[in-house]
Amino acid sequence: MSVQLQADAASNPQGSNTVTPNANDAASLKNEFMTLMIAQIQNQDPTNPMDANEYVSQLATFSQVESLEHMRQNQTTQMMMMENLGIVQSASLIGKEAMVPATEFELDSEAVDGKIYLEHAVESLDIELVNEQGETVSTITLGSQEKGDIPFTIDPEALGLPKGEYELKVAAKEGEKSIEAKSFLSAPITKIHFISAQGMMMAEMDHGLGTVSVLDISEVS
Repeated sequence: MSVQLQADAASNPQGSNTVTPNANDAASLKNEFMTLMIAQIQNQDPTNPMDANEYVSQLATFSQVESLEHMRQNQTTQMMMMENLGIVQSASLIGKEAMVPATEFELDSEAVDGKIYLEHAVESLDIELVNEQGETVSTITLGSQEKGDIPFTIDPEALGLPKGEYELKVAAKEGEKSIEAKSFLSAPITKIHFISAQGMMMAEMDHGLGTVSVLDISEVS
């Protein structure tokens, strides 16, 4: 179990601590602007000098650009701090049981807990377990249920199920009408990492549940 913190680093072949200036940072842009303005003043036509108001206008425009550059740099720094803070906070989830939306899982000798969420009451609720060959090898009958979360447990010893990969199918009916129901399975969180490109914190789950967004976790125990 581990927490993955990713950061960009630049190597220095000379091993020195010299930082290469960024030609696009605010200080460099300001120096370039002032150099161009001084050159413009020095090379202006003495018989037709530039209007002082034009200098003031150019300085005001640059000040706006400089302010926007500082804002952009501050936003980038804040985003990096928030990413790292989110990873540190989410590290407390590692090792805990989390309930996430799932239909496929791996079964070993341990029981797997889950729940079915019903938006409406149903007259019958069954959970079918399908093996890798596509065969329904066991059915958990939960009977009539009211709306809400319906807990269940997949116990391989009690159900006589060997180790392997399985698919969970929910069969919920109200009379002859089939009712859609969402299934959730519980598993330990083994790893937390952040996808910068998507701005999402991800949790890697045990029991073959794969990687899910922490926003998809419905409960943690």
